[in-house]
Amino acid sequence: MSLIKGANYFTTNGENSKKMSITDFYNNQEIFITGGSGFIGKALIEKLLRSFPNFNKMFVLLRPKNDKSVDERLQELLDHVIFQRARDEQPESFKKIHAIAGDCKELGLGISSEDLKRIKNVTIIFHAAANVRFDNPFKESVFVNLRGTHEIIKIAETMSKLIAFVQVSTLYANVDQIHIKEQMRSTKCDWRTTIKLAETLDDKTLDILFKKYSSNHPNTYTFAKSLGEHIVNDYRHKLPVIIYRVAQISVCFFTFFRFIREVVNSVEEPLPGWIDNVNGPAALFMAGYIGMSQVVYVSPHVKLNTIPCDATVHGLIISAYALVTKPSFLNNSNESVEVLNNCLSNENLTSQRHIITRCFEVAKENPSEKAIWVSGGTHTTCWLRFFIHE
Repeated sequence: MSLIKGANYFTTNGENSKKMSITDFYNNQEIFITGGSGFIGKALIEKLLRSFPNFNKMFVLLRPKNDKSVDERLQELLDHVIFQRARDEQPESFKKIHAIAGDCKELGLGISSEDLKRIKNVTIIFHAAANVRFDNPFKESVFVNLRGTHEIIKIAETMSKLIAFVQVSTLYANVDQIHIKEQMRSTKCDWRTTIKLAETLDDKTLDILFKKYSSNHPNTYTFAKSLGEHIVNDYRHKLPVIIYRVAQISVCFFTFFRFIREVVNSVEEPLPGWIDNVNGPAALFMAGYIGMSQVVYVSPHVKLNTIPCDATVHGLIISAYALVTKPSFLNNSNESVEVLNNCLSNENLTSQRHIITRCFEVAKENPSEKAIWVSGGTHTTCWLRFFIHE
């Protein structure tokens, strides 16, 4: 008999589970979400509230911030315009969402014993919390992106009804690989040792150590997220886990990679064209749109593999369903945890030259009231030309 908790759900439901729709699957589930105040987290919560309103309860991990309690922060989050459609269509579902006070950089996630009792019957976990800054100190990134994963895994072990743990990772946990396959890759570093180092050494020593310790990883973010996958992999025999790699990359990589993968604005949900940050391509397009940038330092042949945030959220929701209803995903004899990459195929991708040209055309047709100069310009791979023009 399998030791994985989720396997019991599949066995109990037997043949019916194969016929179960995704909507039915989420009925009566208790869902725990970390990273709910982030870009993907907001869209995930909105989609669950609106399209799967028959869940039993939803818990969102939040930190007290700016003298606001977690309940106040949750209310502020739900008052955002992106939740208006969900509030209009499924107002009752909002009564079932609750805030859990905690912090992913703290031991035990900083969750109180009372709140641990509140989430003891959770059946599905989406661990999306992460510090996505590439220039974070080694200690900060390890505590949030690596140790935080271990802490929630330990909490998940106490949840007797857990059927799915979805670890939201990034494709660039494997940034040093030419081909990013849907599988685990070996590493020379041990995640337990890395956490111990971060807990023991001072910031300055750790930042010096990182350059030699991190193999070929360019920054602390990709390094910590890579080791975070190994934590999940090591617990695959104990918990129903799956890794969902989200596309994410910084503008600084544009010239160095042939294909760039990035989560961008939504297509339809929660609102057409919605985005809440200016990371990656969004920053590049914004600078050109308001006339701040007249020349872009990028290869025109780079192809952007951009993934809408609503497509990413749909994949997350489906991954939990697949983990439970697909027997091979719960086979604890697998050599590694199941991994899903959130990206498009390399066919029919649009070149950076075409995207930039089209963006300037749209800017001329719909100029911004905040423009500081005429929209338009060009691109170059010559640093000197870029420096002179800028």
